[in-house]
Amino acid sequence: MTVPTIRGVIRRNLLIVFLIALLAGGGGFYMLLRNDAMNNAEGEARMLLSSAMAIRSYTTQHILPNFTKMNDAVFHEETVPAFAAQTVFRSVSAGDHAYMYREAALNPTSVSDRAGPFEVDLIRQFRNDGSLKEMRGILDQGGQRLFYLARPIQIKDPKCIICHDTPQRAPKLMVAKYGPNNGFGWKLGDIVGVQLLTVPVTQQFRSTLELVSILIGGLALIFAIAYFALTAAMEATVAGPLDKLTQAADRASRSSASTPALPTTGAHEIRTLAEAIQRLRVSLGKALTQLGERQ
Repeated sequence: MTVPTIRGVIRRNLLIVFLIALLAGGGGFYMLLRNDAMNNAEGEARMLLSSAMAIRSYTTQHILPNFTKMNDAVFHEETVPAFAAQTVFRSVSAGDHAYMYREAALNPTSVSDRAGPFEVDLIRQFRNDGSLKEMRGILDQGGQRLFYLARPIQIKDPKCIICHDTPQRAPKLMVAKYGPNNGFGWKLGDIVGVQLLTVPVTQQFRSTLELVSILIGGLALIFAIAYFALTAAMEATVAGPLDKLTQAADRASRSSASTPALPTTGAHEIRTLAEAIQRLRVSLGKALTQLGERQ
């Protein structure tokens, strides 16, 4: 088994320290930037969701009563809060599908609001955990990464049951437009759907990776310079003088005739050790001389 030299130990330990610092610094910086991107996306999503809820409230309080007084023979979708909120949101997002607001249900009145696989999974989670009021996370869709904010749609207002209990109780104009097979059978307290709002975070995460790459590259350069500087300094002050001291002590122990010079440079401890060995050599020489004279 090969015993490592002090040079090897120093270099290996420096590399280990630098690699740990590089990984810790890069990983910590990435997590910090990623959390910042998530917080920004969440703030934007909450603001947009609040806007959608405001549109729903305005539709319920101001639009629906006025249309009801008109007694038209046509069902106006604009009086439905979910339709109004989703329509306005699509106009605001200007065709950017990464920004999306949906009120998806398992059994919606309009088939365009039928929940997809991901939304069905969200509804199932809300139904299984009654204390769960909100979910958020990252969704990969169409090559993009989206931050999503989801809330359950729960029937709390008895007035909603009139339109979604049975086709017989529902407004005739609504049944005539959507048919008697969709959007019925809802019960008070049921979680029938999910409000889902998404905002893009692909660019934010890409920027995060770019910044982390720059940081890691900069740290690697600094560590490389520090590594060579430290190894050179350790060679001049520790490894080199200690190597000379070791060679001199080894030759002195094998031959009494050779009196190699001990190093006088290096760290304070190395010089002190060299001086101590030199004194020990002189003392040992005097002792051997005195012993020879007595014999």
